[in-house]
Amino acid sequence: MSDYQDFCEAFGGCASDPDFMDNWLAEYGGDNSIKSQLSQFDYTDIVKKYNLSNNEVEQIKSYMDIYCEHDFKNQKDANNFITNENRWDDFPDIRSLNDHGVYTNVPGILPKFYRITCEILDITKGNGAPLLKATKY
Repeated sequence: MSDYQDFCEAFGGCASDPDFMDNWLAEYGGDNSIKSQLSQFDYTDIVKKYNLSNNEVEQIKSYMDIYCEHDFKNQKDANNFITNENRWDDFPDIRSLNDHGVYTNVPGILPKFYRITCEILDITKGNGAPLLKATKY
């Protein structure tokens, strides 16, 4: 048997099926990465939905680029990176100091923009401590 035939049979297909590879690629070969998701995201809808300024949109895009570039799995990691790199000045319209009860004055983004980034990333619920207060700075 050929490698291709073995491959097809391993995935329930047949080497003689001309559509098998196209079907397999459609099911298993898609790029579901965050990079792919962000490259296809249409910001037009959120601009209208959240009444965003051009600066806010650009800062959200920059925040998402950092999230994506470093393959972060949660926003806390992105926020920590921005803090460690002293880059919060790049986000003057969306940044905040957040109070999570036990943790206060934690650099992050305002709740409105957190909601937007969750929408972009298709995150429905975080697992961090609940936000009690956010102060724009």
